[in-house]
Amino acid sequence: MTDALTPWLERWGLEFERRPPAPGGREPYPGAGEVVFVRRGELALVLKLLPAGSDEFRSGEVLTHWDGRGAVRLIEQAPGAVLIERAVPGDDLTPLVAAGRDDEATTILCEVMAQLDRPAPADATFRTVADWGRGFERNRAAALAVGVDGGLLHRAETLFHHLCATQGPAIVLHGDLQHFNVVRDAQRGWLTIDPKGILGEAAYETGAMLRNPVTHPAFCADPKIIARRAKIIGDRLGHPNERIIGWCFSQWVLAVLWAIEDRLPFAPSWLDGPRAVEGLL
Repeated sequence: MTDALTPWLERWGLEFERRPPAPGGREPYPGAGEVVFVRRGELALVLKLLPAGSDEFRSGEVLTHWDGRGAVRLIEQAPGAVLIERAVPGDDLTPLVAAGRDDEATTILCEVMAQLDRPAPADATFRTVADWGRGFERNRAAALAVGVDGGLLHRAETLFHHLCATQGPAIVLHGDLQHFNVVRDAQRGWLTIDPKGILGEAAYETGAMLRNPVTHPAFCADPKIIARRAKIIGDRLGHPNERIIGWCFSQWVLAVLWAIEDRLPFAPSWLDGPRAVEGLL
């Protein structure tokens, strides 16, 4: 346990229990805060630190908006930390994919998305999808320098901005709603965790699930898998296929640019997914 946790344990009357295993055995993403399992009496909870400027800094506001519908409940929040409900047993959706039950996992993600789909507050000040789109221009030179195809980059950026300009009503999006961020609670069912908070149309949310889980890159980059998942999403949520596929393609390229921005070592295989979905546009 680090010293950074101590003030929060004392402030909220918590007992440190242990650190949760990293999702998929992966290293924490750059800039992520500490996450620990804690208890308050008999109540099993999760304490998460939120460094200033991190993608999840306003996650407490997002969870307040969702009010436990399709998401873990917020227990306490303050600038720099949130205390949230712990889903038990807490297994995520990746084992379903590994077991050949991808359609089931996709359906569950759709069901969670449907629960989170409600109008944004009139005074919401979250970042927007268009704000995230500035990552194309910001990282273009660095991406070209490491070998990202310029034509692919241009098509993704052009499509992303077109989709932004033609969006439907804005809701408060999770921003990274995919297999690692939906976990099972024995009493309440499947719940999302770790929201980033961004304003945009509901169809935008489907992009992250189509390029995940990242632990199965070849599976996710199969155009037949992408097309089958997109059909399930369209049938369940009613989003037009061209917007599902368009967001998938343009977001996938943007995600590559963000990884380059975070100084992760670029691998040409990162473009396998975008190239596969590009053929479905």
